[in-house]
Amino acid sequence: MTLEEYLQIGNEDWFLTGKKRYTVQAMMVSRKTSFFNELEVVDYTVNDDGESVILKGMLQEMWVSRLPDVISNYTKTDGNEITAEDFKGKDVFIDLLTKASPGTNFAMFVPKNVSVTVKTARGNVLHTNLPNAPHGSGDYLVCRAGKDGKPDLSNVWVLNGQLFPINYDMSNAKPETEN
Repeated sequence: MTLEEYLQIGNEDWFLTGKKRYTVQAMMVSRKTSFFNELEVVDYTVNDDGESVILKGMLQEMWVSRLPDVISNYTKTDGNEITAEDFKGKDVFIDLLTKASPGTNFAMFVPKNVSVTVKTARGNVLHTNLPNAPHGSGDYLVCRAGKDGKPDLSNVWVLNGQLFPINYDMSNAKPETEN
C-alpha cells in the first residue's frame, strides 16, 4: 500500500524518537560505484560528483547521502566536526559518529505482514517489510519532527526493523501491534 493509505489507518501511531550515538563509516568514490543494500532491497549507483557519500552502517548495509547532510549529522570519532577535506582520500571508508539527536524525529512501526511504499524527498522508492530482507517483527517509517511538534510528512523514509531499536530511542515507542 502507499504511504498515504497506511497513514489513513495508523496516523495516530507516530512516536517521538531520535538518533542514538553510534559509529558508521563513510567514503566518497573516485569512479562510478554500484552496490546493493540487502536491508532496503535496493541498488545504488554513486558517481565521483563531489556530493555523494556512501555510508556503511552497523550491519554492513550501505546507502547514499549528500555531503552537507553527512557533515551536519556526523562527527569524527574524537567528537570533532568533519569537513569536506576529510573526504579527500577517496575510495577509503572513514569512521564517523552520529550526532545523538533526541526528540528530533517521529517514527511509526509497520508490522512485517504489511508492505508500505514510500517515495522519499530525494526520489528514492523504499518499501517496508519486503520478503527478501530480514526485519525482526517489522520495519519503521521515520520522519523529522516539524516546527509544530508533529511529524513532518514532507520526507518520510524507511528504517529496517532490526536496526531501528539499535539506532533510535525507543522510550516513547508504542507497543508493536498488528494494524
